[in-house]
Amino acid sequence: MKNTGNTNFILTGATGILGSHILYELMLTIHNSGYCGEIVLPIRAKKEMTSRMRFEELFTEDMTPDYLKEVDTDRICREHITIVDFDLRYSKDVDILPSLKSGKYTLIHCAASVNLGTNAYAFEEIRHNNYLGTLNLIHSLHSRLEKVSYVSSAFSLSSRDGQITNERENEDYRNHYEKFKVQTEQEIVQICEAYGLALQITRPSIICGRLVDYPHHVIPKFLVFYLFGAFFYRAKQHYGNQHIRILMNATSGLNIVPVDYAAKAIVRALATDIKELNIVSRKNLPNTFTIPTMLRLVGWQNYEFREQVPADMNAVEKLYYKTVGPQLNNYLATPDNGDGFNTDTLNWLMEDIGEPNVEAHFQSLCTYAVERQFTNLLA
Repeated sequence: MKNTGNTNFILTGATGILGSHILYELMLTIHNSGYCGEIVLPIRAKKEMTSRMRFEELFTEDMTPDYLKEVDTDRICREHITIVDFDLRYSKDVDILPSLKSGKYTLIHCAASVNLGTNAYAFEEIRHNNYLGTLNLIHSLHSRLEKVSYVSSAFSLSSRDGQITNERENEDYRNHYEKFKVQTEQEIVQICEAYGLALQITRPSIICGRLVDYPHHVIPKFLVFYLFGAFFYRAKQHYGNQHIRILMNATSGLNIVPVDYAAKAIVRALATDIKELNIVSRKNLPNTFTIPTMLRLVGWQNYEFREQVPADMNAVEKLYYKTVGPQLNNYLATPDNGDGFNTDTLNWLMEDIGEPNVEAHFQSLCTYAVERQFTNLLA
């Protein structure tokens, strides 16, 4: 598996959960290459925050991994990083090319909306941001690229029966997010073939806090399973400990992988000819373990699990099934396939690190979130 040797990168999603840690790994790559190369960061400005301000948030004491203490981050930020105002929703109208220097680039496309809902709004958001935004981006940049690394999702594979391999075969989607991730994968294969670009597809599973790099447990935003804990943490203040019936299949589970482990795998894979890579834990964590652990840590004791959504809802149930339920119901109700993922390629790539034991650290990961009151580190 050959090394491309390219140290010129375009990274989308740098202010996100996974993208921020990919950026840290790319900065280490620049350091290890003798401070050669460039990182171009298309970043969307937000209300009252410029793209530069959002970038600077990535280097607070709470966020920065310890290994960057050995790296001249000021020099890299000053001499090797270019920030471009960019909104993926309008990628067809934004020209990044004038910001690029000479040479070819590797595009690591990590930016995406993580809306797991099933309504019309979720459809339009995912279609415009994740699907059309991705295709437009590659079309506009193709003349300056040599490789595309597309960060997809293992979510779209996790309801398949039997052991799950790196090759995507599943057509059973639980939401628009999964469907458009797979549709985007299929279309960028054709686009990259037409333009003569190397393509690599990586599929992380659900992201949790750091377990490889210190400080451990850090995660910049509390999404997906953390949303569950955040709901009950805040609902407890208004509803006390009102009884709630939670939709859950007793055999269901979540595949969870640490953010730093996933970021390292994505960056390491760039130097190989790997075509598709699931960045996952070998086995899912059973929800009969994860959900009670989270509920206990936020102090919610009055609950039970049901295999159907209750019809006669009380106040807290109505709120739950209006907000968190549409995001998580299909994952809590999907039976575990039992055979897990085939992680042979991932284990080879990450041999010196090994698969982190998420189960052993799950309580600490949740405690970190509770202690921070589920307040995001990044805007």
